[in-house]
Amino acid sequence: LGPDPVEDGIPLQELTRILALRKAPIKAVLLDQTVFAGVGNWIADEVLYQARLDPRLPCNQLQPTQTQTLRTCLLRILRKAVDVEADSSRFPKTWLFHHRWGKKAGHTPSGERIQFDQIGGRTTAWVPERQRRYT
Repeated sequence: LGPDPVEDGIPLQELTRILALRKAPIKAVLLDQTVFAGVGNWIADEVLYQARLDPRLPCNQLQPTQTQTLRTCLLRILRKAVDVEADSSRFPKTWLFHHRWGKKAGHTPSGERIQFDQIGGRTTAWVPERQRRYT
């Protein structure tokens, strides 16, 4: 397994180096347990939503500011999940998490359409209007 981003940290320079070597979509790499231990499907979707990154974007095309934003969002989301002991009722209501399943699936609170695609062999919930390929 790769490093646990919360327990072991992940220096920005190391993350930049790792991602620059990969051509796979960022969503697939976030789910790769040899790169990020403990990052599951909904966490990857949440990170990309909050970072405003298109999940199809090849890792080696990330700009430095995008990599930094990705790292910041990843750590913030994982720390929040740990802090609330993964009690989903305690996740912020603005998170995509609350709107990707069940009766709420389909739109964010601000009315943006949630799209569902297969990326990296997993169902990916994302908001094309918000998650542009290049920000």
